[in-house]
Amino acid sequence: MKSRLFVFDMDGTLLPNTTACLELARATGTSAQLQALETDFASGRIDAKGFALSISKLWGVLDAKVIFDAFANSPKLRNIRKVTREVAGAGGKSCLISMSPDFFTDHFREFGFDYIYASRFPRNGARLDQNNILVPEDKPGLVRELCASESLDFQETVAFGDSLSDYPLFRCLRFTVAVNSDMELEKLALASYRGDDLYGAFSVIADHL
Repeated sequence: MKSRLFVFDMDGTLLPNTTACLELARATGTSAQLQALETDFASGRIDAKGFALSISKLWGVLDAKVIFDAFANSPKLRNIRKVTREVAGAGGKSCLISMSPDFFTDHFREFGFDYIYASRFPRNGARLDQNNILVPEDKPGLVRELCASESLDFQETVAFGDSLSDYPLFRCLRFTVAVNSDMELEKLALASYRGDDLYGAFSVIADHL
């Protein structure tokens, strides 16, 4: 494989059947409150930025150990490090992009990702700046900027995702993998994978590269 960018979604993709917010809610005993917010979001009563503001108010500044334990205990696809090592070995770059809080997402750095983009939440109790919250439409722009900075071809980028938040990026790219995804994204993707092994998802696209 030639040098290219590999982009991975987190919620529902690297974290199968769960999200960072669900794991944090379990760790903080706020699952019922989070469910109410997710219901409001699904019904359109609040948007992505409003949801982020609500969880910031709900959780405040979380203890670092609580965050780490939530991350450590969350289910993850197998062989994430194997994939990032293979990407690096071929001269490529790996990137994780998530709408979820950066204080959770940043723990994925230990898995070998070259870049991580996530919604930035204040660590000092300050009010959340909604301009720091990512939405799905931000993904293509972030990837284009990263490709330009790394002298990589945007159209050669490979993206992995599972749901609505991945649509804007998938629509821009040819090399896309739907991982345990909803049916609509699976129809849009070049390849699809169902299982618990990221290397399996990586392998289904390899023949197309």
